[in-house]
Amino acid sequence: MGFQLVIAEGKEAGKEFVFDQSSVVIGRTSECDVVLYDPGVSRKHARIFSEGERYFVEDMGSSNGTKVNGSIVKKKELSDGDAVALGPVVFNFSALEVEEPTGSNPVANQDTRIVAASDVKRPKNKPVALAPEGVEASQLSELARRSTRTMQAVSRPRSGPTNAVARPAPAAAAAPKVQLTAADRARIKRESGALMASLRIFWAEASQLTRKLVLGALGALGLGLLAFLYYLVAAPSDDRPAPPPEPQILTRKPIEESFGLGDGVVYHRPDMKILEFEYNAPVKAVVILHFQSKEIAQGEVMVSVNGADVGALPPDTLAVNERSNEIIIPPANLKKGERNKVIFDNTKNPPHSEPWRIWNVWVEINLLPELPLDELLRNAQMTFERAVVTFERRDVGAGNRYEAWKDFRTTWLMLEAYPEPKPELYILARDKVKEAQQELDRKCAQLMLEAEGGYNQKQFEAARATLEHVHEYFPANDQPCPWRAEQKRAEYGL
Repeated sequence: MGFQLVIAEGKEAGKEFVFDQSSVVIGRTSECDVVLYDPGVSRKHARIFSEGERYFVEDMGSSNGTKVNGSIVKKKELSDGDAVALGPVVFNFSALEVEEPTGSNPVANQDTRIVAASDVKRPKNKPVALAPEGVEASQLSELARRSTRTMQAVSRPRSGPTNAVARPAPAAAAAPKVQLTAADRARIKRESGALMASLRIFWAEASQLTRKLVLGALGALGLGLLAFLYYLVAAPSDDRPAPPPEPQILTRKPIEESFGLGDGVVYHRPDMKILEFEYNAPVKAVVILHFQSKEIAQGEVMVSVNGADVGALPPDTLAVNERSNEIIIPPANLKKGERNKVIFDNTKNPPHSEPWRIWNVWVEINLLPELPLDELLRNAQMTFERAVVTFERRDVGAGNRYEAWKDFRTTWLMLEAYPEPKPELYILARDKVKEAQQELDRKCAQLMLEAEGGYNQKQFEAARATLEHVHEYFPANDQPCPWRAEQKRAEYGL
């Protein structure tokens, strides 16, 4: 019994080694039976040995591993046609019957024979492969002593004929087409289904040109598929639902859709947006215009009511998405029993290029109490003191922040009925309204962050519970936080 190793492909493809000894060590040092001068081969890489009439390959702790037919092994029985990869070097294995050669001068202690093109004879030197051209013995010794270069092992090679004879090939010649042996075909058919086996055989026998053409076609097909998926996901769709008819009338219900200019604006209004509201209060009233705004510079957008300016939109801050703005409309600007016209006018447009937007616009009409001044002041003082106590207990109950803000605001609005000069409580109440509003904004930001964290950690029930909890802190819709919570729920599908 004996066996044959044929270098499958690469620098010395087709070179054969024939052995009739029971164990052969392959590696990069001169101690090995077969020396492979490749930096990806370990000093002692693998051993091929016989047990009875069976042959096995065993990895000897190499850096890049040993593979049989593409699978990493520690020890595995070998069959005819198996591809044995030692790091980047691949052999085809086949068992064969070997007859001892006759001759008068056999080489002592040398059992390895190399099959030449014409006959078989024992070499005087140890069989080697992959040695760089023109190197001296000292350089080969240095190469053998170097550390093994770790690299990705080659994929399973195309199997070559087991009886190939080493022939020098022209340097510029193309790689010949490989024809699988009957054993290779049978093994592939055993390992795979009919269709997959046919594809594997075709690929193994394909020329380099054919492989490049197939890979190029598959690459083009993959790019086309990616482009098609991108078009389906990212391209604008003409099937998006049209926005509702553009609102023109202001009420206590916020208009959630946005007006202005820029990406994402629902209703395109480069220069101005005109809205109207009805004012039919039987007594004196304070009218407050509520809105949210974004992408606004100082003095960029003015608000006028019935032709008179009543204020400017505040410039952007870091909390622009959480902040609700309000402008008081002086009683002198109101027309009782008629429609009052509100205009958001962008002073920088035309040239129709500066982005800006407003949304969540609504109007609040507060009737002023008709009380004697001393009673009006006394009621306002009681409401203010209740708000102070509630605000101090803001962390005790979920709704305390909102209730304190509401009472501070009621105090301020009650004193709008007080003639000039206003009492000191009027100024104090307005300052406390701002302070309570900042507390509400911070709480809203905290709740939104908790919901986002739960969603990102796939704790969807916790995120949903947090968004529902918003209504305990903000029981009415005169704050933007409940609206933001509903937006988050829709975004997260909760």
